[in-house]
Amino acid sequence: MKDIRRLTLEEKVGQLFFLGFQGLAPDTETLSLIERIRPGGFLFLQRNIDSLDQVYSLTRHFQEFKGMPNLLAIDHEGGRVDRLKHIFAPIPSVGELAELGTAPLRAGARIIAAELEAAGLNLNFAPVLDLRNAGAIGADRTLSSSPVEVARLAVAFIDELSKKNIIACVKHFPGMGSASVDPHFALPRIDRLKRQLQQEDILPFLNLIDDVPMIMLSHGHYPGLGDEKPVPASLSLKVADGLLRKKLGFQGVIITADLTMGAISSIGLTPELFVRAFEAGNDMLLFSQTTPLVEKGFKAILSSVRGSEVLRARLDESVSRILTLKSRIKYTPVRYRAHLKTRINRQIEKLRSATIQTVEAEETSPVL
Repeated sequence: MKDIRRLTLEEKVGQLFFLGFQGLAPDTETLSLIERIRPGGFLFLQRNIDSLDQVYSLTRHFQEFKGMPNLLAIDHEGGRVDRLKHIFAPIPSVGELAELGTAPLRAGARIIAAELEAAGLNLNFAPVLDLRNAGAIGADRTLSSSPVEVARLAVAFIDELSKKNIIACVKHFPGMGSASVDPHFALPRIDRLKRQLQQEDILPFLNLIDDVPMIMLSHGHYPGLGDEKPVPASLSLKVADGLLRKKLGFQGVIITADLTMGAISSIGLTPELFVRAFEAGNDMLLFSQTTPLVEKGFKAILSSVRGSEVLRARLDESVSRILTLKSRIKYTPVRYRAHLKTRINRQIEKLRSATIQTVEAEETSPVL
């Protein structure tokens, strides 16, 4: 891996970008954009996945680019966020498994880690640390309504990922458990008092602050944290740099949620907005698709850091954190993928059977 001192300014700015793309392989135009930006990571969604051999070939292609290893990510939580269900058998959500206890959750996490390893991926945008509050849009993706229990179960989940050298990115700081609006379509307003946020929503993140290498910011608006105007946490200097970096002391990589979501487009997608995301304290900017704005954002950030010694120093800090994270990547060629797929599917079937039996036993047990 290249030393930061040997990277050009353009290469450093490229490391800030995390890109997704359409189709089972990027088209010529997308490949040209990737060549120009040289992003630090790639996001894979269900639209990019057809078979185990196909996705493994795709991830192998992007493992390294011009001497720089890449973060290859997916958000795989099981249930309705099961990006690999067309390759492997569907897996229950981590929320369902968490309700049954630590052992089923660990079993599910082991399967998820094995699936990612088999597909050639090295980063999971999971687990969700949001609290399971009544009426929240993402309640089925959460681990518990208790901040302490969320942290405890998340540690178990992350531990199983790490055994397969899968990096975990927890989300969505400072917590989306009270969101009643889907950020894919609009900007949610989280009307929680600062005290409530600190003692409840933020607590799982705080408990894991020294143990996780990457945290994703939410697209929620938090007036209780000082942002009176409708600005998402992902663009907030007070939340990213002020709260997470300085007050809580997080030393890892901070990444935005997807900047193509409605929560962001509703306030105006412009190249300057992406500069703002970087200035707010994010180390990486996530785009689920390669729109023309990506290159404009790249050029806008490049222009800004060229003109500011302060921003150049900030850029070096971010790139240093990204390269430190990448130093954890371990490439192990996967052999006998067909056999591995069969074994994973057997494990899923065993887990699903155990889950059904546990639920049935709970439903028929007497009430005392």
